[in-house]
Formats: sequence, structure tokens, C-alpha cells
Amino acid sequence: MYNKYKVLAFGLAITLASCQNNNKETKTTATAADSISTQAPKNLTYKVAGTLPHDTAAYTEGFELHDGKIYEGTGTYENSYVAVSDTSSGQLEKKFPLKDKSIYGEGISILGNQLFQLTYQNHIAYVYDLKDLTKPTGTFKWPQEGWGMTNDGKNLYVSVGSSIVYKLDPKSFAVVGQIQVTDNLGTVDQLNELEYVDGFLYINQWQTTKILKVDVSSGKVVGTIDCFGLLSNYAPDYTPKSEDSVLNGIAWDKTHQLLYVTGKNWPLIFKLKLD
Repeated sequence: MYNKYKVLAFGLAITLASCQNNNKETKTTATAADSISTQAPKNLTYKVAGTLPHDTAAYTEGFELHDGKIYEGTGTYENSYVAVSDTSSGQLEKKFPLKDKSIYGEGISILGNQLFQLTYQNHIAYVYDLKDLTKPTGTFKWPQEGWGMTNDGKNLYVSVGSSIVYKLDPKSFAVVGQIQVTDNLGTVDQLNELEYVDGFLYINQWQTTKILKVDVSSGKVVGTIDCFGLLSNYAPDYTPKSEDSVLNGIAWDKTHQLLYVTGKNWPLIFKLKLD
């Protein structure tokens, strides 16, 4: 009996030592995994290089600079239109309302000599000749909601309010790729208005004061621009029209290396010089 218990005790000792070694290995593996985890996005700073007036009736959905003009697509069922304004003064030059009041306009993008326009829940995208925005030259079907849109000179990028940005062929509107946007905490959703700049997407995150800088090749959020305080500092007397009067509008001025930003029903457009 003594020998039996001696053997049993010896076996328990080996098992316990083995378990302790396994625990050490597990902790070492976890520590190694932690050391290679994704880093938090950098806080990107900026200076306000100037402002322009912005129509507070404009419920901004799409925003783009092209040939010295600001093109803006707006939403709501009663007031959806594409506007063209001067970049030096912000002065409105032309407005092209959607004639069908059952259509809710969303993001826009200019590629070549065409302007593309998403709609919110109508599952339609419009195509216009840039020289004549009075009526579309064609339409595409889009199965999801439409939120933001931009392009890289070849393909369109579309957001739908999720954590995924879809890459589309502008000739067929077919999906040719997608980008899953993540940061160090996981997937990042509520992606809205978009702007493509040199291999990165700048994205408004809906109902926040943040613009995310996303690496197109990896989908990683590498930087964050926080626009908190812009309105209170530069338009202290402005009263938001609703809880939806939030940041939503990004356009890139390549010539002057400035990021133009605005929001739904905001009184100003801000020119940001990134540090």
C-alpha cells in the first residue's frame, strides 16, 4: 500500500509540474501576443487656416472640391440637391434639386467628367454629366443603404453605415473589393462621408466629432482628427438645428494641401492644415 501511494504521489507531482510549465508557456504566449497587438491610432493635430460661409439649410451628405469649385450633395426628402459654390468665397453659384421628393440624396463623388450620387434607402445611384447636372444620364441599382462616396481616380468607394467600405467599378457599379475598417479595439462602424487622399481614406464617423484616417491597403485606422470645439470657437452664437447637426463633410484641396470640413446645417466650412 505504501508503494502504491508513493507511486501515486510521484505521478501527481509530475502532473502538477507539467501544469505549472503549461501555465508559464500560456502566459509567455499571451505576453508575446500583447506586444504585437495593433497600436492605437495617432491623434492628428491641425491648424485652422481659414473659414468659408456655409448654408445652414444644407443637410450635408457629400462634399468634394473640383476645378476650383465646391460640390455638395445634401439629404432629406424635401431638400435634396447638388450645389456648386466658389472655393474662394463660399458663394453659392448653382443648385440642382432632385425633382422626385421621394428620393433622399446622399454622398457624391466626381470621377472623370461624371458626378455620381448615392441615395439613402432608395437603392439607386445617379450618374450625371458634370457639364449638366439638371438631370441624370444614367442610374445604377445599389442593394444597401447609401451613405458616403469617394474615388481614387479609378474606382469608387462607398460606405453604408457599417464597418465596411465597398470598392466599386464606376462603369458597372459592381463590387470589386471591400475594406474592413478596424482599430486597436476591433471593428469601427458608423462610417459615413469619405475622402480619398494618397492611399488613405478620411472618414467621418457618424454622430462623433472624429475624422478617421484609414490605410486603404489594410483597413487600419492609423490616425484620428478630432474636430471638437470648432463650432464653439468660431461660431459661438450658432444654435444647432437638431441633434443631427453634426460633422459630416470632407474635401481635399490638393493644391494647398488643406482638408475642407463642414457639417450638416453648419454655418461654416473650415480649412484645416494638418501638422
